[in-house]
Amino acid sequence: GEVGGRQSHDASLVKAGEWREFPLLGAGGPIPENCARCPRTADVLLQIPEILAMSQTGMGETLFSVIAPGTHLRPHCGSTNARLTCHLGFVIPEGCSIRAGSETRTWQEGKCLVFDDSFEHEVRHNGSSPRIVLLINFWHPDLPKSQWGPLIPKGRYGPAHP
Repeated sequence: GEVGGRQSHDASLVKAGEWREFPLLGAGGPIPENCARCPRTADVLLQIPEILAMSQTGMGETLFSVIAPGTHLRPHCGSTNARLTCHLGFVIPEGCSIRAGSETRTWQEGKCLVFDDSFEHEVRHNGSSPRIVLLINFWHPDLPKSQWGPLIPKGRYGPAHP
């Protein structure tokens, strides 16, 4: 579906273009009808406690993220540094980049790019075909399991600068 339909995302992140998503694990846990359409992926994700618990507590999600050519996701910061974000590249055309903090990177098909989304980050797609990644939020490995749980009220992504 289109971004902005759930509390954890904010359609205002899309400065230009189009961002679509297909969530497998949303706030509260697995989305059965979507997991049924991607059974092998869902089976793997559901076996990883750091991913499943992130979703069950409403602190993160796992979804296929599709951005169209010409899309710019404005600079923004995630809600907490208690999690990390992984982007597994599926379809990565030329001209796509992500900036997190002061580093700009490009995705690679079949490879993971992991970052702390509490740092300011933005995405640009200047290519000619859609970019697809599997976006996975998981608990930060330095956070003890005993502290996994809702840390802050659920909300929208905030602006990078007031």
